[in-house]
Amino acid sequence: MTVERLIPPVLKTARLVLRPLQDSDAGLIKLYVGDERVALNLAVVPHPYPDGAAEAYIERSRSPDGDEIPWVMALNGELIGVISISPKDTGRGNIGYWLAPQFWGAGFTPEALETVVKYARTSGIKGLDAGVHQGNHGSARVLIKEGFEYCGDSETHSIPRGGMVQSWDYKLDFGDG
Repeated sequence: MTVERLIPPVLKTARLVLRPLQDSDAGLIKLYVGDERVALNLAVVPHPYPDGAAEAYIERSRSPDGDEIPWVMALNGELIGVISISPKDTGRGNIGYWLAPQFWGAGFTPEALETVVKYARTSGIKGLDAGVHQGNHGSARVLIKEGFEYCGDSETHSIPRGGMVQSWDYKLDFGDG
């Protein structure tokens, strides 16, 4: 796979700049991911969000052994969310994202997702997979709008919910992938 692991490229949308994480993003990550409305839709982020977790996440994003390629969704230079691809051994990637609640419904996540999908298509990734906690209709609509297909239900462990949750699974194949 030819995906750049250390520093994701800066990508631009009509309204956003998608850029690598910076140390200065820690405060907003903690604020937004610490919001229960965001946390309860995520699988691997503890709630309440512990001190130092944002800084550790930013540091991991720079590791050559990292398992995630994250981009900040920046509006007018300020973080409003994060979108990432986690490459898999199969040549596919898992896509995930979160957006600060005050920006929900404004079309920022579909805009970012479309751009990251275009990047993935040209980066040697065969396709993308995503899981959404059942009941998170907004996230499901974002995936469907970008062409992801529903492919079944599953259970996912959710750290903030303290156990297994029912999920909807989606996939997007790229050509021969």
